[in-house]
Amino acid sequence: MLDYITVPEQPMFSNFDSWRTHQREAVASIINAKDRFIAVVALTGAGKSLIAMAVAKLLQGRTYYLVSTKDLQNQILKDFPGTILLKGRNNFECLIKKSATCDQCMYLHLEKETCPKKSKCPYYVQKERAKDAQIVAWNYSMFLTNQRFARDFPKVEMLICDEAHLLEGELMRFVDITFKYRFFDDLDLLFPGREDHDYIFTVLEKALIIIKKKYDAAKKVIREKVDNDGVPGVEDLRLCNKWENQLKKMLFFKSVYNPDQWVLDYSKDSKRWGSYISFKPIKVDNFSNYLFNWADKILLMSATLPHLSVLCNSLGIPQESIKYLAIPSTFRKENRPIIFIPIGRMSRSYLEGNLEKTISFLTAYCKRYKKKILVHCTNYKIANAMRSASSLFGDYQVFYHKNAKERSDALDDFKRADPPAILITPSMETGIDLAGDLCRVQFILKVPYLSIGDRQVKKRMAVDHDWFISCTIARLVQSAGRIVRSKNDWGVTYILDICFEDLIQRYRRFFPQWFMESVYRVPVPARFVDQTSEDWLAMLNGGKFEKM
Repeated sequence: MLDYITVPEQPMFSNFDSWRTHQREAVASIINAKDRFIAVVALTGAGKSLIAMAVAKLLQGRTYYLVSTKDLQNQILKDFPGTILLKGRNNFECLIKKSATCDQCMYLHLEKETCPKKSKCPYYVQKERAKDAQIVAWNYSMFLTNQRFARDFPKVEMLICDEAHLLEGELMRFVDITFKYRFFDDLDLLFPGREDHDYIFTVLEKALIIIKKKYDAAKKVIREKVDNDGVPGVEDLRLCNKWENQLKKMLFFKSVYNPDQWVLDYSKDSKRWGSYISFKPIKVDNFSNYLFNWADKILLMSATLPHLSVLCNSLGIPQESIKYLAIPSTFRKENRPIIFIPIGRMSRSYLEGNLEKTISFLTAYCKRYKKKILVHCTNYKIANAMRSASSLFGDYQVFYHKNAKERSDALDDFKRADPPAILITPSMETGIDLAGDLCRVQFILKVPYLSIGDRQVKKRMAVDHDWFISCTIARLVQSAGRIVRSKNDWGVTYILDICFEDLIQRYRRFFPQWFMESVYRVPVPARFVDQTSEDWLAMLNGGKFEKM
């Protein structure tokens, strides 16, 4: 590698005619950094993917590009033709078993036998192509699973972790394990009747023995049908996969579990089916090498990375080994105002009383203005209360989702709707794009603190309060970025929870500069008692906001 690499004056990709502001300088800074880890905060509009791909191309080595979803993989392929995508077996149709996917291949369970069509199997074909490619795009889930168990891809020069604020959660999902009531019921075992660590593990050891027997029996069924010139049915393969996956997960859990560093979460529901036992590590820093061991250089990119000390502590990165680069925002602050209206404190102790005031203000706002509005509720309790009050929103079309499965449909319907329309959601802080006229106004009703009802969160918070605050601010900042998506786009964000002011006063250093330069508050009278919705609207319409 040369002492200094010069970045070309034009991007090296056919889909891009020129660099955006700050892109070329960012690429030069990253490509010439001597640090193993480089953390880049690049806001919406900065062009993270082009920066990352340019770095990968200039390095001239091999690169793994990790993203959080299959949709983002497809977007990379669209923007950078020639990139090889790697997707899991369930995305490909089996060439032998009709109406089956490659994760239901019977040869996965036939020892010492290879599928006769493996050379043409679309799953293996993509893997063979990827082994010779310079840049391979994975989603985190597949990369972690493949490289932890199959380990059939080598270490490379660079690992790009896009949406790196999600890394801790991705690692947590990979290593944690939950046993629901149905898990025990399927094995003819009683759900453990008490929260006793040793007793629960005794039951789990019995479960492991039963699962091994069921997996062996399921493999035997497949073996016998193949030996008798038959083809196993889809249900035979489904059961075999089920027991194999459960066996792998339990054996992996046993290999990494440490009672001193993990949290046991036990919940026994009166209706039985809601009962579960969950194990989570307090921190995932010991597991970050499942990602980082596969490359010489690590590029972490996101619009909302936590404070450097929190990032390093969370992911086990030596602080002396990382370079932190914040790319300035190219969006005019006048186009993305964040207005704080202190309607009420929305923490648990104050929620009931202030939720009514919040709904009253929103309904008054909707009667006066006819817009497309996104409402971030943070949790389903607030979202359900908003939905119950939907008749008060006048002639607004109201869109809502009861669960994660309905989320995409609600979002698509909202995008197609003409104003006035309102989308009520507890879970669209990240990963959605409401550019232009799709949405010009959003409300954040509650500061999105992590739930301390989660035992893992509570224990982690006890040993690292800065992490808890950093996660909260990251979620808040992500929410604020949903509606202004380009240099010439515009939209206004209103925050109604008084807890927001507490964060600003105590933890201003954790907020990114570009965010703080846009934050204002509605001036509150000196003798503030209890403003009505009309009072708040009058102050809002006055337009004389105070800088926070």
